[in-house]
Amino acid sequence: MNLVLDIGNTFCKICIFDCNKLIYKDLAKSSNSEILLKTFEIFKVQDIKSVIISSVNSKVSVEEELKKKCSNVLVFNSLTPIPVKNLYSTPKTLGLDRLAASVGAFDLFEKKNCLIIDAGTAITYDFLNSCGEFLGGNIAPGIRLRFSSLNEHTSKLPLIEDFSWGGEFGNDTFSAVSNGVLNGLLFEIEGYTKRFEDKYPDGKIILTGGDTIFLSKKLKNTIFAEPNLVAIGLNRILNYNVF
Repeated sequence: MNLVLDIGNTFCKICIFDCNKLIYKDLAKSSNSEILLKTFEIFKVQDIKSVIISSVNSKVSVEEELKKKCSNVLVFNSLTPIPVKNLYSTPKTLGLDRLAASVGAFDLFEKKNCLIIDAGTAITYDFLNSCGEFLGGNIAPGIRLRFSSLNEHTSKLPLIEDFSWGGEFGNDTFSAVSNGVLNGLLFEIEGYTKRFEDKYPDGKIILTGGDTIFLSKKLKNTIFAEPNLVAIGLNRILNYNVF
């Protein structure tokens, strides 16, 4: 079994894969103590053969401790061999989550053109072609960044934290801001997806990230929602390097 650790600035996603099947997932705070506490408990009950660590948090370092539990520990970085060709011109600046998501898309839809929409703090639109080449993409503010930006850079607009889908136009300031942000993002996503579908009718559009479930309620059924795409990609990278 494989243990996948996706360490972010605030939380660490912990996943276990049996071959290519996700059988367990959990969250831990991104601290050495909490990650090691939870992973050591996993080692007590699961036969973990290999571990992959992907981290954007320089304050967290669990590699050496995990090597005491498992001989196959891979730390994912821009130099790690992967089953797709990375054509990004500055690979060291490419977010590891974006690269892992592209490998996840390759794992699910090999030989298909894929548009990968990762909706988190930022929302990214990345393209993996049918030849397995990662060509890059675009980065835009996510939902909460858009709300906080309006609040921080104006004197009277409120910070909206409890948001939901509304109508086309708002009839008060709260609904005007909420509808403006959410509908604006929806139109943005629909613009990307329409252009992609026009160019690649048999391509695949994959939605992932923390806001997957919220956004999927308004998007077309042709968009494949997979919240665990990054973990799937990391598991594929681990298998690619270990076996």
